[in-house]
Amino acid sequence: MSSSRYDMSVANALMKSRKYPYALFMGHLSLEKLLKALVVKMTDEHAPFSHSLPYLAEKSGVDLPRPIHIKLREFMEFHVEGRYPDAHKAFYKKCTRSYTAARLKEIKEIYKWVKEKLKK
Repeated sequence: MSSSRYDMSVANALMKSRKYPYALFMGHLSLEKLLKALVVKMTDEHAPFSHSLPYLAEKSGVDLPRPIHIKLREFMEFHVEGRYPDAHKAFYKKCTRSYTAARLKEIKEIYKWVKEKLKK
């Protein structure tokens, strides 16, 4: 969880420094780590070696509201696009300040939801 918190702080710093695609990538990474923590807590097993947010949420066994599942699928773009920037220049153009701020806000809302599940 501490690594996830750190990654979210990096996402915020990247947002402030206008590194928008990488802010979203770090937001994705932060959620990924938090979901892996949820898998471990709920299953007492090692989390899968996967970057797929929907898959990790499913493996946790937690009842996932449909809107959150949809957002997790949408956030997968940030993982792929952030890792392979040369192949996905359209993504970089899409990452305006307003687009990134809105997506980062959504990531943070789901981050809070997952943290609540970890407290139970």
